[in-house]
Amino acid sequence: MQGLVNIGPWGGHGGDPRDDIAAAGVAPHRLESVVIRAQGAVDAISFTYAGVDGAPRKAGPWGGSGGRKHKVKFGATEFVKEISGATGPFGGHACVVLSITFVTNAGKHGPFGEPTHGTPFRVPVQDGGRVVGFFGSSGSLLDAVGVYVHP
Repeated sequence: MQGLVNIGPWGGHGGDPRDDIAAAGVAPHRLESVVIRAQGAVDAISFTYAGVDGAPRKAGPWGGSGGRKHKVKFGATEFVKEISGATGPFGGHACVVLSITFVTNAGKHGPFGEPTHGTPFRVPVQDGGRVVGFFGSSGSLLDAVGVYVHP
């Protein structure tokens, strides 16, 4: 989609590919909310976004139903300027997303999951860009996550 940049993913190679944004065919303009299910790892992610056409859209959930549910609703002028987290082995999985954190122009949400283990990743968005959506892969957990950035 024109004007969007996808960065990543981080995590393992398991699970099924997930990319509701590409399937929708309408570029995202603004991330409105994120729901994370997490305990020792990130079990699932879902999110809502406004498309460039102004219509709200929902993606996910991708992953399983375990862990605690955390909902982050972004304010009308709030935008995600960084995500970070960690990936690594969990249970019988070789590599999954262990934790994820969202940094906005208004503050920090998270970490969700277990941030003290694994290999860290961090995506700071430069020059006034913003995270507007996600892609990745999942099975019973969130295996990998990447971001769509609107420059």
